[in-house]
Amino acid sequence: MTGFWRYFWMLYMLFFAVPFPMIIYYASTYGKESPDTAPWLALSWLALSVVLWALVLGRLARRWIVQPFIVKKNFARLAKAGVRKAGRILESKMLKTSSGGAEARKITFSFTNFAGTPITEDMELTDTQPALRRYENGKTITLLVDDTLRSIPVICLEDMKIGVKISRMLWLGITWCIITAAVIYYYQFSYLSENGGAGWRFLRFYHPLVLCPLILLAEIFFFTKLLRFIGGKPSDLLRTKYYGIRTDAEIVSANQTGTYINEQPQIRFELRFQDSSGRTHTATLKKVISLLDLGITKQSSIPVFYQKEHPEKIAFASDLED
Repeated sequence: MTGFWRYFWMLYMLFFAVPFPMIIYYASTYGKESPDTAPWLALSWLALSVVLWALVLGRLARRWIVQPFIVKKNFARLAKAGVRKAGRILESKMLKTSSGGAEARKITFSFTNFAGTPITEDMELTDTQPALRRYENGKTITLLVDDTLRSIPVICLEDMKIGVKISRMLWLGITWCIITAAVIYYYQFSYLSENGGAGWRFLRFYHPLVLCPLILLAEIFFFTKLLRFIGGKPSDLLRTKYYGIRTDAEIVSANQTGTYINEQPQIRFELRFQDSSGRTHTATLKKVISLLDLGITKQSSIPVFYQKEHPEKIAFASDLED
């Protein structure tokens, strides 16, 4: 899920997590109920609310502020301990040119994984010396790959230099401070406008102070589970790509599961394939198929990757390439 639809669903879910509960609360309950919640229960709701908002703000801080420094540290580790591999650029597309002459590019390159199978990857980078033509189609590049696959990124160019954009970090830091200040202000606003001389006894489960962060965390959990349901566990897919062997699997059967994602059916494939030792294995894969691509269910075979040590762990080659 990328591009327009990614941001559409993020905004859609955000609306139902924050503005919508507030609209419902202030349109139906606000000012119509006396602050008569039991003191111990009100303090429990307050403590729960503080913990939930701390989790939400902490997650944002980690993603926006801490994560770039973690990635930079991982790059430094990868530069020292990464396994060197030769790659070949299949496609190089210039995205934009800066005023200083540097070019932002997206390259698609191929190399052999740790099982000797050719795979492809995409990478966006900034070429500060475009006159050298280092990233044109057909050029050979040296890659550094993390053979443990435990941290992000797992692959980079040998001569790549990593930096943190101060302007972007400043903008994200200010945004996080504004969100934090808005949450603190909302606590103050709610207390001053609703306490009625009874302290925090106006708090209830459905108050936005409690409900909004709960819905946000629930949506994050649900969205993560949904992505795994659609495409599988990311760590398993990554290991299958970097340690897997490619082969053609026979499609024994392909049937709808009855589940639809964005009006696209999920198909259960029963597959049969032989490993590199000649042993036959059967496996089942579920995949959400576009209505335009339903023709693949009529094919006799389909390319897959399987892990040599665990042949039951397989993935469609097209999913790994995407």
